[in-house]
Amino acid sequence: MTKRDESFWPRLLATGLLGFLLTVLSTTLFAWWAVGEVKLQPLVVMVVSAGFRLPLVPACFLALFLGYINDLISGGVVGLQVMAYLLVVCACAVAQRKLEISSWPFQMVAVGVMSLVTQVAMLGGVVLVNRGQLVPLGLPVVLAFQALLSALTAPVFFGLLEAMVGLFTRFWPSRGKSEA
Repeated sequence: MTKRDESFWPRLLATGLLGFLLTVLSTTLFAWWAVGEVKLQPLVVMVVSAGFRLPLVPACFLALFLGYINDLISGGVVGLQVMAYLLVVCACAVAQRKLEISSWPFQMVAVGVMSLVTQVAMLGGVVLVNRGQLVPLGLPVVLAFQALLSALTAPVFFGLLEAMVGLFTRFWPSRGKSEA
């Protein structure tokens, strides 16, 4: 069974639920993972996976949901993460036409690059909102380390997501069962 043959609902529901749990845990459990300004970004993995493995419209709705929840919890400007996640989903949906992220090295590269895209989009939004805001000189180094941390932890979160999708798929009614 290929990725296109299965229903997208188990993947959509599993990604949404895991993304919500990771957002909630980011305020408690993942708060210790931060090294100075560098913080773990597991939601980038969820958004990259949605962009590559879900149809565009459900992936965009998922990005809206995860971005909005993350914006509310982070306390920043509402809409920045929504915009950044929508940009990542659309970029991954375009890349999905030529690329497949089934191998862990490519998953790591995709998450690292999309982490940079997310951070730059959010930084651009903050600069547009606060025109007088100065960008710290060390910010490019922080963004690079943030992308590296996201890339190094990506296989863990992809594995967790795939396990959850497998669990949801097991309990999801299939068309083949009713036809037999």
